[in-house]
Formats: sequence, structure tokens, C-alpha cells
Amino acid sequence: MKDKPTVLLVGNPNCGKTSLFNELAGCRAFVGNYPGGVVEAACAGLDTPDGPVELVDLPGVYRLGGASMEENLAMEYLCRPGVRAIVSVVDSLNLDRHLYLTLQLWHFRLPVILVLNMSDEAEASRLQFDIPAFETMLGVKIVRTDALRRKGVEELEACIGQAVYRTAEYPSFRKPEYGEETAQVLDFIAHAVESSGLPHQKEPVSYIASRLLDGNAAVAGRYAAMGGDGRRLLEMIEDCRNELSRQTGLPAPEILSAKRYGLIRGLLEEVQGGDGAVRIRRSTAVLDGILTHRYWGIPLFLLMMYVVFFAAFTLGNPLVDLVRSGFDALGAWLGLVLDGHPMWQSLVVKGIIGGVGGVVSFVPTIAILFACLSLLEGTGYMARAAFLMDRFMHKMGLHGKSFIPMLIGFGCNVPAVMATRSIESKKDRLTTIFVLPFMSCSARLLVFALFIEALVAPAYQSITMWGLYLFGILVAVVCARLLKSTLFRGGDETFIMELPPYRLPSPGSYLRSVWERVSGYLCKAGTFILLGVVVLWFLNTYPQPEEGGGRPDTARMEQSYAARAGMFFEPLSRYAGMDWQANSAMIGAFSAKELLVAQLGILFASPGEPDTAAHASDEERRLDTRRKISAHYTLPQALGIMTFALLALPCIATVAVVRKETGSWLFTIGQFAALNIVGFGLAVAVYQTAAVFLRA
Repeated sequence: MKDKPTVLLVGNPNCGKTSLFNELAGCRAFVGNYPGGVVEAACAGLDTPDGPVELVDLPGVYRLGGASMEENLAMEYLCRPGVRAIVSVVDSLNLDRHLYLTLQLWHFRLPVILVLNMSDEAEASRLQFDIPAFETMLGVKIVRTDALRRKGVEELEACIGQAVYRTAEYPSFRKPEYGEETAQVLDFIAHAVESSGLPHQKEPVSYIASRLLDGNAAVAGRYAAMGGDGRRLLEMIEDCRNELSRQTGLPAPEILSAKRYGLIRGLLEEVQGGDGAVRIRRSTAVLDGILTHRYWGIPLFLLMMYVVFFAAFTLGNPLVDLVRSGFDALGAWLGLVLDGHPMWQSLVVKGIIGGVGGVVSFVPTIAILFACLSLLEGTGYMARAAFLMDRFMHKMGLHGKSFIPMLIGFGCNVPAVMATRSIESKKDRLTTIFVLPFMSCSARLLVFALFIEALVAPAYQSITMWGLYLFGILVAVVCARLLKSTLFRGGDETFIMELPPYRLPSPGSYLRSVWERVSGYLCKAGTFILLGVVVLWFLNTYPQPEEGGGRPDTARMEQSYAARAGMFFEPLSRYAGMDWQANSAMIGAFSAKELLVAQLGILFASPGEPDTAAHASDEERRLDTRRKISAHYTLPQALGIMTFALLALPCIATVAVVRKETGSWLFTIGQFAALNIVGFGLAVAVYQTAAVFLRA
């Protein structure tokens, strides 16, 4: 792979770049119809008609030169010596904004392929382009694509091969014309930088000149730190900026931006026809006026989330019962097959079937939830939710940019922590990372579903689940407000995000997205969870009294390693409604929250001695984990357990990625301790309050 020439895919967030990368390279990188879904580079090999290349999908950026981690990563790749070509992906309906980044790519003097993606939407809206004139005016090869339907993908593959292996035949990117005065100043600054003898790192000199003309603090700071020669260079450049500002009548930091946008407007007047983009924006504005309204936008969002949970429970419960009955029958059959082999019977029936079966039985609920959320993401509504929440979250110390990691956190906290790279302010980023584990990931959904189905009346199941998710968000924003008022005060940044157009995802990409999430869950259940279940079975089974002989019953189980660990915490945990069984399950949940359900599945598996478990009647086998939990716990206890599972004990993978992203053990350990203290304190408050008002 290292010997192959490198081709970079660059573009604005939400331009369809990652979908195009998936089609070109046959990968399955994450795709979402909202900005910020991709936070690191993805690499894959691509065989073009002219030869192999290494294709790199960079995170979406609006422009080069900012301080965010995505922009720094994009600049790092653009300056690498092995890069041979750039594919600039733009949304055909938003060229007036997306071409800004394309113009900045001129500085790198590489062959550029301009991809007009989402061409089907442009055609449907009767938007037309004069492609030959477009190519001539920019000096690039232009390919029209529809990534979701593979239109134009083969042509793009051929163009990539030509750009890399037949560079002499490939058009040269024309230098943008910013006007005589601006061009002279840029040339003068570039010459001054180059002749100064001062190091200018890997960026092209023309790019550095543009950044110095803009007054970029990071670039100027590098030269200021070089001493007298660097400061004299900056003073000379400042004189040039002031003179150019006087000539153009614009503030110096705005000159290049104004010139670029003026160039884009003139270009589009020449090559673009039709009123499709205008009509789409009008219809989008009408929907946005409703869904992002300052008064009823948030109530509509909350209602939509309630509908999602209502659908997950209403449609999922019958399917959960069906899957669970299948595992009951399988367990009964295996119990008969393994009769006479008590250890293997215990491992397979109580351990694997009781543990993994308890996790897998909730796949229908998980799948319906993923299907609903994928639909909301694919249509573009979740990007509106981020915009909608900006005002509310800003009052709590965060802003809408933090909502995207929180949204991702509802699937898994690990990629959510990584998604905070889009936040430029270090203090805002650390605040967001600190509170992200309060977002209820999909693994916690299993815990909630288990207790809610067992102890909450059907009429209140959806609203209970909805309330738990809202409670996690509320705790997160309150903690964020406290952090921003104390440890991480200051560092606020402006929230700017382009709202994608409303669109229905293609059936193929939508089903693939849902299947990838569900199959990932099943893969985890069949590997990591299975291994954890075997470990939990051992901890629940041993040590055995000498007279035990076979599988332990409940009394013998209380002497196991898992029970001893759970009983150690019971004097304290009982104030939150947790007994030794719940405690032992929480210990396993530190590895993965699914193991909490698996542990309870083992503890409440078929009761009694081996023979009665193996030869139980159909009615006895139907006494599954859910019904036994309803007999063992009260509703206040369930609320306390669910509150602790929601707010405390982030999984070990989350702890590891927090350490990696922050680079600080002090932050990681402090966060872990704070989450457990807050989680336990609120679990005690919830249990004690519920015990008063919900007396069994």
C-alpha cells in the first residue's frame, strides 16, 4: 500500500464524499446525512484502468486554514510528498458554497478532479451545467456522479488513473484571478517569505502567503516566534495588508474570501442554468420554518423521539417474545441432549443460552430503533436537531457543534468521543468529552428494555424509555454548565453548520446502514459477549461445595466469586436499590453493558436442580428472565438500577478512547470517578424517591 501513489478525496461535510469513497473502494465507512459523521481519514486500495492507487477519504472541511482537528488532518495529508492527485467532491446543488474549498486546492499544484456529486437531484430539479466551459474556466476534469446509484463511478475511476499515471495529458488547475492589486500583494508576500530564509514548513509558499494576507493567527504566530527576522517580515506584510485594504475598501481578513466568492458567482453565471437550486431552497425553507421554529421546534423534536421509542416497543415486544421463546426451546433441547453431563449442561444452558440468548433476544427492538434513527439521519432532520439545540445548549455551556457527538453517542460512546475532534476550542471539547458517557448508547438500551418490559406497564413503557434518554441529556447539560462555569471556563466558539437538503435515502443505502448496525451488534454478541458470558458463568459457578456435584442452585450460587464481589458492595449499593445480583451484573457491565443483561440471564436462568431444569414443562420454561426479574425486583429498584446503568460505569472501550483523545490520565481517571459518583448519587435519589411514591 505504501508504494502506491496517493489520491485524496476532499470536500465539505455532507457532500456525499464518503458514500463515493465506499463505492470506489468497496468499503463500508460510516455515512450520515449530517456534518461531522467522519472524523478521521479512511484509506483503501483502488485499481484504476491505468494502475493501482491508495485512496484516502479525508474528513469533511468547509475550508483550509482553521484550527479544528479535521482541518489540521486535511492539511497534513495535502502536504505529504506521495500525493499525486486530488478529487474535490462538491454537492451539485450547493456549488456557490462548496467551490470555495476547491479554489484553495490550487495552491498544491496537483491534478484536481472536480466531482459534481448528487447529480440525480440536480437533474430532477432541472439544474443544468455547461461542463466543457466549466472545465475550461477552472482547468480541471469534471465528472458528474450519483454515489448512491453508482452513476459516474467508473468514469471517475478512469479519470483518477489518468490523473496519476498520465499527468502530462491532464489539464492544469488554472490560477484563480483575484484582481491585479490582490495578485501583486500575494506574489510579493510569497516572494518575501521565500527569500527571507526562514523555514516555512511543508505548506506551499502561495498558501502561506494567502494565510498571512488573511491574518491567520497560527501562521503569523509561527513567524513571530522566530525572533527579529520573523517579526520584521510580519511588519512588512502588515503594511501590504493595510495598503490593499485601503485600495479595495475591505478589511484585510475579508479580502480573499470576498474575491473567491466573487469568482465563484461569476463562474456559476457562465456555466450554470436552471432554477432548481432556488426552488429546492424555497421548499427547504418552508420545512425548516416548521421543524426549526424557535417555539415549537424542540417540542416537535421531543415528540419525534417519543414516537421512535413507541415504535421500538410496540413493534419490537412481540418479536422479542418470539426470539426469546426460540432460545427457551433451544435451551430445553440442549438440556436434554447434555443430560448426564452437569458441567457442560450448566455452561451451555445457563451460561451461553441464558447469557447470550438474553442479549440477542432484544435484537428486534434494537433493529427498529436503528431503523428509525437511520431514517431521521438520512433525511437530514438530525442536522436540524443540532441547529435547533444550539440555543438551548449554549445556555448550558455547550453549543450545537457538541450535539453531533452526543447524537453519535446514542449509538456508541466510542465514536462519539472521536467526533469531538470537530470542536476547535479545547475547553469546549474537553467539556463535551466529559459529559458524553451520559448519552445512553445502544448497549444500555438492552438494560432498559429488560427492566421496563419486566416491571413497567405496557402503556408506560415508551414514555419511561423516553424519559431515561431525556434524563441522561439533562444530567449532561447541567454538568456541562457546571464545568464551563468552573474548570473549563471560557473558550466558547461560534457554531456554524451547513444544513443539508432534505432527501429520502435510497432503499439500498438505507437498508445497508441498518444492517451494518444490527450485524455489528450481532457480531459483538457472538464474539466479545460470548467470551464474557463464559467468564461470567465461571465466576457464577465456582467455587462449588464438595457436595454440590452438579450445577449450583441459587443457594450455592451465593457462594460464587461473582456473588462475593456483589455482596462486598451491597451494604452501600442497597441505598440505590441494588442487591448482590445487580452488583455482580454491574461489574461485568464495565467490560460491556450487554454483559449486565447476560449476567442477569445467567443468574435467573432455569431454576432448580439439573433434572428439573432439563425436564421442565413448557409452562416452567416460559418463566424466562423477564418474568423472574419482575418477581425479584420492585419498580423503584429497577429505576435505581437503570439510573446507575445510564449515568455510571462507562465501558472500558470508552475509558480507553477518552485517554487516547485527551492524552491525560488525570482527566480520564477524574472523569471515571465523577461519573460513578454522580451516577450513584442520582440512583440513590431516584430509588429513594420512587420507593416513597411507588410503594409495592
